Amino acid sequence: MMLMKMIKFDQRLGEMKLEAENFEDLWHLMKIINPGDIVIGKTIRRFRSEGEKGEAGEKKEVTIELEVERAELHKNANVLRVMGKILAGTPEEYVQKGSHHTIEIEPGYSYKIKKAKWTTYHFERIKDAQKSSKRPIIKIMVIDDKLANVATLKTYGVEFDFELESRTSKRDDAYEEKIVKFFAELVKIIQNSKKVLVAGPGFTAESFRNYIRNRHPELLKNITIEHTSTAEKSGIYELIKSGTVKRLIKEDRVSTEFEKIERYMAEAGKGSGMAVKGIEEVREANDYSALSELYVLDDFVRKKPEILDEAKAKGVDITIFTSGEEPWKNLHKLGGVVGILRFKYK
Repeated sequence: MMLMKMIKFDQRLGEMKLEAENFEDLWHLMKIINPGDIVIGKTIRRFRSEGEKGEAGEKKEVTIELEVERAELHKNANVLRVMGKILAGTPEEYVQKGSHHTIEIEPGYSYKIKKAKWTTYHFERIKDAQKSSKRPIIKIMVIDDKLANVATLKTYGVEFDFELESRTSKRDDAYEEKIVKFFAELVKIIQNSKKVLVAGPGFTAESFRNYIRNRHPELLKNITIEHTSTAEKSGIYELIKSGTVKRLIKEDRVSTEFEKIERYMAEAGKGSGMAVKGIEEVREANDYSALSELYVLDDFVRKKPEILDEAKAKGVDITIFTSGEEPWKNLHKLGGVVGILRFKYK
């Protein structure tokens, strides 16, 4: 599996050349690229002769420097669209300085990002992108004899793939035939996955494993069977919260976020004074070297990147929440930044 490539970093110019390898890399880049940054890369511009309008004109490949206004990730197109104002470009005759344009960042092509200041957050994000590409992606399936919900656990959170109905019941005379067809469809979904977590109420998950043992024994080594109370989508989150996913894949982001936010809520619920909330309390605790753990939203860090440098200087254990899932939302409700102390200082 390929890694996000940091091809070159020119500290003097504040310029980094990067190449994304997959959609998850694009997601990380979206978090790195901020308004006011400069993105340099190849793009297509329509060159119009005098009097030509609309779609008229010849398309030309140019290299432009774009001052970023915003960035949007487009999953279906597998591109990160960076929109902004053109500062410069070559060939100059095909580039109109000051006009607005969009650079589409795609996997497999290199682009330069120039910042006034590269922070700890930016470098941590790139490292995380490189680490995440080494992690196996988990396919999660919750099933009963009527329904299956299938999701993929990725770095940026849970992606629900689809819901499949068996269209049968145990009172159906053709139950056995229909359930075998149901299982055959599910096998098609998981056959290319290296790690598959199958769970559900009752004995359907175990029956599915028996079906695989008899029909597709080569897939058996990739499958783990667990129990959930439902085959609805909530069963996926039930598995994540239970720690099952954590056992299957170390450093999984969503499981880690669930674990951390529950740790904070438990400490805050005790009223022990060992939990702090909000930028002022967190910074004060860090100033006294009392801060042990820092949990912070990615969006918060992008606005106040210095908080990571301050915490890192004091040896604080930092977790950046990026998944957009339930723990991310819970931290957002708490103001985006919380901490756990190593000792009480007041």
